[in-house]
Amino acid sequence: MKRSLLLILVVLLIAVPLAGCGPGTSVPETEPETGSSQPPAAEEPVELIWIMGNPGQVPPDQAMVEEKLNEISVAALNVKVTTLYYDNERTMLAMSAGDEWDMVFTCEWFNNFPTQARAGYFADLTNLLPSVAPGLYTSMPEIVWEGAKVDGQILAIPVKKDYAAELFWVMDKELFESTLGMTIPDEMSFFDIEKYLAAAKKAWEEGVSGTEEAEYPMYISRGGVGGLTSEFDNIHRGAMLGIPYSAKGDDADKILVILEHPDLYDRLVAVHKWYEAGYINPDAPTLDTAPYSPVWAGQGFYGADAIWTQSTGVVVKISKFSGPNLSTASIRGAMNAINADSPNVELALKYQELVNTNKEYRDILRYGIEGVHFNYQEDGTVMRTEQGRTNYVPWPFSQGSYSLSSVEAAEGVEVDPQMWEVIFDGYKDLQATNAVGFAFDITPVEGEIAALQVIVDKYWTGLITGVSDPAVEVPKMIAEMEAAGLRDVQAEAQSQFDVFLAESRDN
Repeated sequence: MKRSLLLILVVLLIAVPLAGCGPGTSVPETEPETGSSQPPAAEEPVELIWIMGNPGQVPPDQAMVEEKLNEISVAALNVKVTTLYYDNERTMLAMSAGDEWDMVFTCEWFNNFPTQARAGYFADLTNLLPSVAPGLYTSMPEIVWEGAKVDGQILAIPVKKDYAAELFWVMDKELFESTLGMTIPDEMSFFDIEKYLAAAKKAWEEGVSGTEEAEYPMYISRGGVGGLTSEFDNIHRGAMLGIPYSAKGDDADKILVILEHPDLYDRLVAVHKWYEAGYINPDAPTLDTAPYSPVWAGQGFYGADAIWTQSTGVVVKISKFSGPNLSTASIRGAMNAINADSPNVELALKYQELVNTNKEYRDILRYGIEGVHFNYQEDGTVMRTEQGRTNYVPWPFSQGSYSLSSVEAAEGVEVDPQMWEVIFDGYKDLQATNAVGFAFDITPVEGEIAALQVIVDKYWTGLITGVSDPAVEVPKMIAEMEAAGLRDVQAEAQSQFDVFLAESRDN
């Protein structure tokens, strides 16, 4: 079952075109009265409200860009869109309070998709997609739509992007290659980064020119070192449950407490070692955001170094340490749902088809206005202007097909205009568990999970910033979690997963 799904995924991702044309319906008109000399009056455009993830602030040029976007959407669908940039808390509050909205960003880590879907907020698109938005439906392989299902219903539209998660070390190219004379390979292990941290710290201690900001070469916030759990298909993060991609045979279908597995524990030990060595800033657990860091970890893809260079203002080079790993969570890494109570469900779906199939519209949505916020290069890539870098930087991964939009270029970074073909071709080597499409229904153990989350919050920041010694804190953490019902939650998740596996094999 798993092998056939993976083969379908790889074949379809390579085969599906990366660009397309949006719908071209004319603006609806009212019929004139018989004998009237007045021209037909156009209907007022329908306003749709899209709650988008918050990139830190509302882009200063949002109104200007929105006006340009509305010119296209009104001509195509007689629709104009108002975008609201909300953080996670404000988004969930708007939904629970009954605010007006038609579309909303959702995923595993923002506006929690399975929880909100089961609460009834999201429209069922299962039957509507093939008939109302066929271009959108055929733009993605079936396995991706499977990942968007909860209890058998497609309840959101995945963003076509890096479905299989890949984690990278993101490194200051000038510091490591020019100043320190080191080579940054295309790939390394999670643990290989230590020699780079050690070299940068040593050079700073010796006062080497160009290392003035390398006192803490891994300068992090309370969010900790990225990618620590990347070797697991996470079943429930709050309860620390998952399936390791390294599992084989019968173990491949067992849901584990990931803290008890060496694929995570050994990484926590390494992070603590780096903290003790002075590679990580001592105030990491108290910082909401971190300033410049010579080294950090992020989920990305081949070519993401240009995007990170543009966003940070520092020329970086990336080195992959994990992936590609396919999971329900990676498929759900960015999605947009439609309000089940919206009076314009079908129109919103048609609009999402426009976003995800019309390249011109998608480029404006991501980059802004050509000649103001960006310019096309000879090879078809996009270079942001200074105004674009400062006045219009939404979350591009949250808006719609990432692979449809033109590839972003950056000074000092080599960019492949065909990067998405390379990314999708690389998925022939991806890893996956049998849990793709599985969604853990926490209803029977909701109280226990709430208690477990409190315990995780108590310990996790210290562990992922390196402040806490895993040898001491992890056993204490697990003991407290067990007392709060961890094993009952694990058993419930396993029971549901066993049913899912049985049904999948029957089908």
